Amino acid sequence: MYLSGLDITGFRSLADVSIDLNRNVSVLIGENNGGKSNIVDVLRLVTDPVDGRRNLYLSGEDIFRGLGQDGLVLRATYTGSPEDLAPYQHAANADHDQVTYELRFTRPATGQVRGQVTWVAGNGADPVDPAPRGRDRIRHIYLPPLRDAAHDLGSGAGGRIQTILATLLDGPDQVKGPTGRPIDEAELLEFVRAQLDEVEAHPVITAATRRIQTRLSRLTQGAYEQDAGLGFPATSLHALARGLRVRMADAGLAPRDIAESGMGYANLLFIATVLAQLDAASEADLTILLVEEPEAHLHPPLQALLLDYLREAAAASRTAPRPGRWLGHLQVVITSHAPSLATSAEVTDLVVLQRHAFALVTPAAVDPLNPSTVASTTDDPETVGTTAGSALARFETGAITIASLGLPDRDRRKLNRYLTATRSALLFSPRVVLVEGIGEALLLPPMAEATFPAGSLERARFVATVLVPIDGVDFMPYLRLLLTPTGGGRRVGRRVLVITDGDSQNPERTGAARIAEITALITASGASEYAHLVSTPTTLEPELLLAGNADAVWKAWSAQQPNAWATAKAEIEALPTDDRAVAFAKRFKKADLLKGDFAQDFLDAIDTGATPLQVPPYLGEGLSWLTAPASAEQA
Repeated sequence: MYLSGLDITGFRSLADVSIDLNRNVSVLIGENNGGKSNIVDVLRLVTDPVDGRRNLYLSGEDIFRGLGQDGLVLRATYTGSPEDLAPYQHAANADHDQVTYELRFTRPATGQVRGQVTWVAGNGADPVDPAPRGRDRIRHIYLPPLRDAAHDLGSGAGGRIQTILATLLDGPDQVKGPTGRPIDEAELLEFVRAQLDEVEAHPVITAATRRIQTRLSRLTQGAYEQDAGLGFPATSLHALARGLRVRMADAGLAPRDIAESGMGYANLLFIATVLAQLDAASEADLTILLVEEPEAHLHPPLQALLLDYLREAAAASRTAPRPGRWLGHLQVVITSHAPSLATSAEVTDLVVLQRHAFALVTPAAVDPLNPSTVASTTDDPETVGTTAGSALARFETGAITIASLGLPDRDRRKLNRYLTATRSALLFSPRVVLVEGIGEALLLPPMAEATFPAGSLERARFVATVLVPIDGVDFMPYLRLLLTPTGGGRRVGRRVLVITDGDSQNPERTGAARIAEITALITASGASEYAHLVSTPTTLEPELLLAGNADAVWKAWSAQQPNAWATAKAEIEALPTDDRAVAFAKRFKKADLLKGDFAQDFLDAIDTGATPLQVPPYLGEGLSWLTAPASAEQA
């Protein structure tokens, strides 16, 4: 059993969002204010916390600030086998492989403080959920960002440790003593009491007791004289668990107080105690572990290890036999800004959240309690801000579940390998440049600096762009990932520039077919305003020469071929200008020059020379398109 989908209408920035979640792990990524924490809060609202201590409630401020919106709807869909979903038949669909619960909230009426909350199960035939106790079997644990793990382990771990101890004293994992006989709670407490009695009898403790007693007797004699004593509280499993402290140190060293460990490892220890508690006593059919921004405490290798472990733990919860009345399934949802964490996940585990300009709607067009209502747009500026309450929202969240894009298996495998190897931020910016190799990636930032003045919006937009060298010419998997639209027309890439070579110097393997294929994909996906292709007839290096960078080009060549470069230069410069690009490209390939090193040496020559960098026209065109203002739909 797992939470397979969320449909959200009218909650904060989530005006109308549907996302699919994976069985084991889902990673929500995207820009700041993209809506990641809002999704997590939806999950906290549609399920109860494991410990029952809810601290998040709906209010009128949670309603999306659109025109005429007086409520919100949060709909959760759970998928599983008919056996797993048997306790939820009141909420089942026709095929009995899914159940749905819908939370509806209406803004407080005038003069009232609290809004109206209604739960609807299944198809909504009943006005309310007829069996609300069923939802008690679905729980969550929330780990906020920037949490104080050392404090939580010191003050709040008693309940978790008690759960672990209780399971080891009574159950299938019951610990056995030296004779092979199971150890029960009474035996453990008897052992602890004996140890504490020995401590209390220590001469220093008894001397301290006498010192206190002398003064107490002096203060109470003549009235009701009192006797003092120093000792430990009454022994119980609860007291024992609260008295224990989780400790940690590097392997091979004696564990010490958690406050002496780094914040990152303390947080991993905290998560380990949470998972151990869940494994010991999963008093739920499904527990959703919500982890916000684990990268706030963990360096990249630990992020990857954490994600790998959580994936394994979730998968194991569905295969291990679970005695008793609970399924004990675990599902993990993580939010992150870190490419190093996101690229450790399967690409189909990712959900990309984006900010989009809010399309204004007429007040009568939106009824969040009736999702079938069609919203009509309006461009009338006079309507903006005239409704009661807060000003209208400027942005809304768009969500793209990568698994729902229907990428071919070959694309999925190739993207997984690429993202794992490069830790690329490919999915973290709406502006992306796809280039063939490292040479173009090295040269584009200096070219943007040469093209756009410091402090300009164009320079800022380029700085926020992600450069993706694919180390090859197969752009198609990356373009399908970035440009395939969802059912709602959203795309991961909203300004995608492709830079490639025509390779006309190689008649047997030109880039003409590749360029035609890329152009056809852009057209077929309806992405002509979202993607742009620029290319050179040959390759990048001769274009640098023809653009007016001759001194830097030949210095870069000489860095790799200190003797042969002069001959190449003489041959190329002896040709008519129109023939130089093809001849240069052929000679460059024959010389077996390294493109990455050539780009580095070229830029060194520019930095130390007197001639400023000249940008080839096709790259200048691409940079201008990339940094142009986006349309309202792309914003």
